[in-house]
Amino acid sequence: MKRNKYKSPEEMTKEAQLELYYEKLDSVKLEETWNILLKSVMKRKGKFPPFFCDENNFGELYELGLEHVNKLEKKELGKYYTPYDVSTVLAQWLVPLKGENIADVCCGTGNLIINYMRVIGKEKAIELLENRKIYLYDIDKIAIKICKYRIALIYGEQYLKSVHTRVGDFLDIKTVLPPNCKVISNPPYFKIKEIQTNWEITKVINNTKELYCAFIEKICKQAESAVIISPYSFISGNKFYSLRQELNKHSGYIISFDNVPGNIFNGRKKGIFNTNSTNAVRAAITVIDNIGNMQGFKISPIIRFKNREREDVLDNNNLLRLLGEKRQIISSKNTSYIKCFKDLEPINDSWNNISKNKLENYLSKDPSKYCLNVPNTCRYFTVASSMTLDRSGKHVLYFNNEKDYTLAYAFINSSFAYWYWRMYDGGINYSKSLLYSLPVYFDKISQVEYDEIQKIVKKMISHEKKYLCSKMNAKKYQFNIKFPIKYRKELDSIFLSVLGFDNEDCFNKIHANNFAEEI
Repeated sequence: MKRNKYKSPEEMTKEAQLELYYEKLDSVKLEETWNILLKSVMKRKGKFPPFFCDENNFGELYELGLEHVNKLEKKELGKYYTPYDVSTVLAQWLVPLKGENIADVCCGTGNLIINYMRVIGKEKAIELLENRKIYLYDIDKIAIKICKYRIALIYGEQYLKSVHTRVGDFLDIKTVLPPNCKVISNPPYFKIKEIQTNWEITKVINNTKELYCAFIEKICKQAESAVIISPYSFISGNKFYSLRQELNKHSGYIISFDNVPGNIFNGRKKGIFNTNSTNAVRAAITVIDNIGNMQGFKISPIIRFKNREREDVLDNNNLLRLLGEKRQIISSKNTSYIKCFKDLEPINDSWNNISKNKLENYLSKDPSKYCLNVPNTCRYFTVASSMTLDRSGKHVLYFNNEKDYTLAYAFINSSFAYWYWRMYDGGINYSKSLLYSLPVYFDKISQVEYDEIQKIVKKMISHEKKYLCSKMNAKKYQFNIKFPIKYRKELDSIFLSVLGFDNEDCFNKIHANNFAEEI
């Protein structure tokens, strides 16, 4: 075997060390391998090579072990391990929050709680251990044991028994958070296939059927404060309305991230069957601070960043600068959180105040010669075309007259339709219901403004074929139109002027694919 050619464990390459690890997994399985490893490292007996003796590697090692012995189990558990830089952001936001006891819900191998202890410093961390104020929760008994041993390796073996651990289903009614606690958590991202009889059955569970939503709800109800990283889907979407109503009872802020070009979880997760080269989760960090008598949450826009910008993005002060000024309260009139850039809030307010109609109010119920094709996927812009687009995903809109058709063409090709999607969705698809709900103020357009819009639209229509482009998707070319930016800016200028604003460049940030332009 490869390891025989090395004189000592210290000389072994990482690959050779992993080969030894896999051999051990095959012979004595995952749990016993980790029992041996943890005891060996704690006693410093040197039975394992150096890569295995560094507690910072334990998370990666455990992931590799799960991948080796049971890929499907890891997928079913919905595990997404928190990268070091992300856990540092969460830890820094947890520090000033209310709560004497510290609970890591779904602690895994401990990145979150250990980074929190590092952030507060050794003296305060040891004080927490001596006063038995650290609580770990996870359904994975191996992972929770690794987490506890990592803490002991850093702060001393005498603290092995100082950490409270609860192995099992966090949603079990019998599982209760300690009093006066603050929570840090990366809950499982997995659909609920079957509601368990030992859970408290709530509207959130029944409506969302999402584990992470059930975890957020329970944490909200039992903790003084919390910092949670989860998918951002709960920010909007009808099925998450009940969770947003629960959040109305609290206060804080929510930072949301896109997953392109860069993504928070550093790409593909080991052990998960996924043909994508990047992680599909669009994440949100929710900080529940429960300050005073305040209610509602400040919301950031969806943050896009390139991998080279990661350090600047994962800076707490930079992220906080993106938060909107308003604390949003969910109601029957405002059913979703709006992910709006802070400096664009006045424009959004004016847009909503002036718009008495939705796009659907101008649509014809029957096919007509005034027809628009609107691709249902949008990444950096939205498009409406007069020509039929050869693609599988699109919305076909019919209008009763040329004026409505022209104004709709202009509004969808401006920044407004795209911005609306970024605020209320921002995933991949522009749903029919969202497009139809687009607020419009066509009745406020003067004849002079309409004449100018009509000139621009006629020019765009005449050039549609010139700017036709395609992209291979599912072994089929999907066609779209990529107009020059100048058309969008000309349309933006007119629609903004109706609202009382005059800077068409204000929308540059919503079309950007980097953090530098957004901030």
